[in-house]
Amino acid sequence: MKQARRLLAALLVLSSVAQAEGASPKRRAYVSGGWNVLETENFRFCSRGRLELSDALLESTEQMRASLADMWLGEERPQDAWQPKCDIILHSTSRDYLRAVPGGDQTVGSSLINTDKGRVVGRRIDIRADRSGWLRAALGHEMTHVVLADRFSDGALPAWADEGMAVLADPNAKQDAHSRDLHVARSRRSTFRLVELFALNGYPSPERQAAFYGQSASLVRFLVARGTPAQFVDFMRAAGRNGYEVAVREVYGMQGVRDLEHRWLQEVSVAGALAENATSDG
Repeated sequence: MKQARRLLAALLVLSSVAQAEGASPKRRAYVSGGWNVLETENFRFCSRGRLELSDALLESTEQMRASLADMWLGEERPQDAWQPKCDIILHSTSRDYLRAVPGGDQTVGSSLINTDKGRVVGRRIDIRADRSGWLRAALGHEMTHVVLADRFSDGALPAWADEGMAVLADPNAKQDAHSRDLHVARSRRSTFRLVELFALNGYPSPERQAAFYGQSASLVRFLVARGTPAQFVDFMRAAGRNGYEVAVREVYGMQGVRDLEHRWLQEVSVAGALAENATSDG
């Protein structure tokens, strides 16, 4: 668990790194159709209101894209700039955000990827910019989805893996909240068997969403810690081709899904016990 978090920790401090290095990305500002637009190599930041973004923030966004692509896609990361660029829509009010993201009351960010014949033809991230710390709170999570679409433009990445990978780019406090949700779900016996999780088509019913996110993040973290992030992506591609039983054996050397579930649950139990002891000691 600690190893997986260290792999992603750099994503959460990119803005300070860019500031320290005095980064100055190429930028182009203009107005189009009532939108204030600020472009960098791979992104178009758009806002109906004033758009004042520092060079450090723009560079950190570019670095975040590069870091996520290097980490998850490895040698298969895109070598060229995104075409089309990714639109990052900064909403200054909750009303504007919810107009663009219906039902997103509990969210700070949302991503949308459009594909055509196995090719990404549209990338968009909507952000509630009226929330403080939106760069740390939402951008890494949503950009993970967008980066992964370069490898899974055929739509073959299941929601549990897509969300589990994205959660690992969230701040530690948010990841800890998902971990607590998992332990609560386990105490209520409302978690998913892995065969059930792997068979899900999309997302579960609302009452199981907390367990779904907590379990997905925990399982991705468990597997990433046993190899590399790029190896996990290879695992998901192998699962899409040959099924999970074969993929678990081929990529991780385990005996199958049941063996994976047993090992994962052992680690979850140990982590839960440690958390309870820490709470008691506190």
